[in-house]
Amino acid sequence: MKSLFIIKYINLIIFAIIANIPKTVTDASSSVNLISLYNSNDKITVLTSQNFSSIVNQSGTAWLIEFYASWCGHCQSYANTYREIALDTWTWKKIVRVGALNCYAGKNEAVCRQYDIRGYPTLRLIPPGTSSDNTSKGIDIPAMNANAVEKGLIKELDKMHKKYKLWPYFTPVNRITFEELYSRIPPTVKVLLVIAEKRDDFTGRHIMLDFSQYREQIAICRTTTDGKLWHKFNINLADVPALFVIFRNGTAQRINIERNNNSNIDTGNLFNNAIRSFIHRTNFIDDFNDHDLEEVILRKNALKNAEKKQKVTENKTKTDEIGDNSTVYRKVNMVDLELALSYMFREEVPQMKDIQGKAYDALVQWLSVLTKYFPGRAPVMAYFQQLLLNVNKKPLGFSGSQFRDMVDMKISNAYLPNDHVQYQHCAGSAPQYRGYPCALWLLFHTLTVSQYQVGSQQINVTEVPLAIKNYIKYFFGCKQCRDNFMKETINISQLDSQNKHQAIIYLWKVHNNVNKRLQGQISEDPKHPKVQFPNRYLCTTCKSINNSQNNDDYDISKTIDFLLDYYSRKNIDISLISNKSRRVEELSSEQERLVSTAEYKAVKLQRVAYKNENLQHVEYRSEKLQHEEYKSEKLQNTKHKEEISQQVESTNSLMRILQHSSLYVLIASIIILVLFRRRFCKVKTNRYII
Repeated sequence: MKSLFIIKYINLIIFAIIANIPKTVTDASSSVNLISLYNSNDKITVLTSQNFSSIVNQSGTAWLIEFYASWCGHCQSYANTYREIALDTWTWKKIVRVGALNCYAGKNEAVCRQYDIRGYPTLRLIPPGTSSDNTSKGIDIPAMNANAVEKGLIKELDKMHKKYKLWPYFTPVNRITFEELYSRIPPTVKVLLVIAEKRDDFTGRHIMLDFSQYREQIAICRTTTDGKLWHKFNINLADVPALFVIFRNGTAQRINIERNNNSNIDTGNLFNNAIRSFIHRTNFIDDFNDHDLEEVILRKNALKNAEKKQKVTENKTKTDEIGDNSTVYRKVNMVDLELALSYMFREEVPQMKDIQGKAYDALVQWLSVLTKYFPGRAPVMAYFQQLLLNVNKKPLGFSGSQFRDMVDMKISNAYLPNDHVQYQHCAGSAPQYRGYPCALWLLFHTLTVSQYQVGSQQINVTEVPLAIKNYIKYFFGCKQCRDNFMKETINISQLDSQNKHQAIIYLWKVHNNVNKRLQGQISEDPKHPKVQFPNRYLCTTCKSINNSQNNDDYDISKTIDFLLDYYSRKNIDISLISNKSRRVEELSSEQERLVSTAEYKAVKLQRVAYKNENLQHVEYRSEKLQHEEYKSEKLQNTKHKEEISQQVESTNSLMRILQHSSLYVLIASIIILVLFRRRFCKVKTNRYII
């Protein structure tokens, strides 16, 4: 037992040694600068993996949550729309709250994986009281303009409102009298309002939510034109939607709505303003506060001004002139490529709940291209070969979490580093700019060039582009980017198979088209504008002197030569990688040495322990045998003593008999002796006579 304890202790020492050696693979989130696109001034709760459960799960309100990635260009463009949604629904906070979670920040990707988020941005409505074990209850709402999202949100809240007593009653009251209305509302209500509208109108429900925080003092109902109650208001279809106040004496009074030709003011806001004006005039409501509304109006005006400035920027004519030549990179950096691959396989692909069928085929296709053409270091290439082998062993597919386990495999001299601190060539002027999408384009171009340079006379020109397209289709996180890329590459199967440069030129044209479309948008880095590539600083002979933005103005032959050189293996900067690699290899060797030494000592000690155990076992058996021999000897001695005792007893008995009859014995002895003498003498006499 003592030896087993020693062995366990040695194993703990080995574990401690390994744990304290600097690792070659670290948390993916630590390798990039991370931000949130929002703050509390936006009326949006910034959620993280640390606060998500305590804030959202088991909440007394519903939650509308945007799951996004800060690198996603469309998420950046959509941020102002989501801010507008949050401001419009701020007064609904007793019913539904608005939050946002950056899936690219810290350990937030685990929450996104738990909720099966497969694209950014994703808007999901989570009902009140939803536990972390029941994430399937979430309802997706298409990420469209603010008005469309608010209508979609109202529809979903309408479907579930009967489950929650404190929520507004969205069901139209069509078969009821004015007097009966008061019997259905709390006695504390001081104002009863009825909105007459068409059944598919959202005005009534919108107003109910706007004033839901005053539900103890204001009751708002809606009646629709397909019922009977609205006829009592003596209005026609052209008058709806219309607003009425119902008094306790059973009379109704219409509240005039100031119609406004300003298209920026919707019907809901007009009704909202009319009700607030009525409340201020009548003083029916205690502690009525307009501060929330005033703050919302100010914030919305600020948003509109920002959008106007953005539109002005987008409408400006841009050229590919770059004022600061220091922003031009003449080499591709391996750090960017490996960071992109690390995020791709550790975070993006595992986000898919189940990788099966066409998604599985796309993953195999992508890994096959990487193993063939990625100009990586030996350990990285060995890693991808092993990963492809492991994936091929499971042709029926696997879950995203199972794939993550495959990616985290530990193999000597085969690894995908995840310890790079930040992007190099693809570093943006702020954390939300460039980064992963930039590195992904670098990777794509590098693969097309590498295929040409390592290929034979006849290559499959669609192999790399199709692998790229299918990866984007099934795994890339940005939804709109994914859809746009599918449109850009719709003719990918029509590439000229006789032209070995076709894939290189095709991807270059697609990338320039994307840059042209994204010029001036909010996702553009002001220090790295979206211009046509290559610019005149990188290639002085590639483009005609008029610096036109069109691809047709490039000299294709010279551009091909430039691309073949720029994305070639020899132009990949591995200086940062080399320093890291040596350190990693040193640490790996030291780790192996310490582990092997510790294991040797453990094995040696284990053998000694086994010998000690065997010796102890022999000694124990010897002691047991000696004990048994002692018991046997003792038993024999006892028996021997008993036999001697019996003999002595027999002798003593005989002696006692002799003592009591010594005379008889003497007489008998004499008789025997005489008889014997006589017989002997007779025999002797007869012998002489003969």
